[in-house]
Amino acid sequence: MAGPPQARMDVDAFLAWSATVPGRHELVDGEVFARAPERARHARVRFAVQSALDRGLRALGSSCEMLPDGVTVRIDARTASEPDALVDCGPRMDPDAVEAPPPVIVARCCRREPGRSMRGRSSRATSCCRASCILCWSIRGAPA
Repeated sequence: MAGPPQARMDVDAFLAWSATVPGRHELVDGEVFARAPERARHARVRFAVQSALDRGLRALGSSCEMLPDGVTVRIDARTASEPDALVDCGPRMDPDAVEAPPPVIVARCCRREPGRSMRGRSSRATSCCRASCILCWSIRGAPA
């Protein structure tokens, strides 16, 4: 199986390429990175965050929608990521869409391991720090 492409690309080229190859990848500053297999710890935390966001939206009676991981978010022209959860408050996404519109909330759960390099990983895409989960809110408002 071939590895990630060596040439740098923009998000549009990345989305077209990623639709043709197995596995999950992210694009950071034009460079493709394969995503590591997920551990049970991460899956549990991710599910808890997704569930909490979904329950909160329902409790508020919000028309916003929580989407779990798997949908790509464009960070800039050369960076795209699959967050662990996102909240979208715009029109309902097409069921075949692979890229989300700019979300209101992006959740990224991660764990930095001692001695593990984040070579090439941009904080814009990974949001890794000492916390278990990072929630980022966008500037645009969330309608109720």
